[in-house]
Amino acid sequence: MKNIFLRTTGLIMTGLIIANLFVVISGIVISDEINNFEKKTNSLHRINLTLEKEVAKLSSLKFAQEQAKEFNFINSTAPQYIDQLKYAQR
Repeated sequence: MKNIFLRTTGLIMTGLIIANLFVVISGIVISDEINNFEKKTNSLHRINLTLEKEVAKLSSLKFAQEQAKEFNFINSTAPQYIDQLKYAQR
């Protein structure tokens, strides 16, 4: 009776040790994947910031002015307002 109890206790302990090793190893693998995802997320964030800056530069009036000078659009016209009498009567 004592011999059966010792064997079953030994088997249970061995099973628990194996299960514990499996949990620890899977936790390490998952933490490595999380670190990789964080690195990729940070890289994408930096790329996104540079793209946002580039879009802001391209949509700015300063960029439009530089492009106008490059294509020789030098003449500027006076703005036309709708509240002027000749436009309001149409």
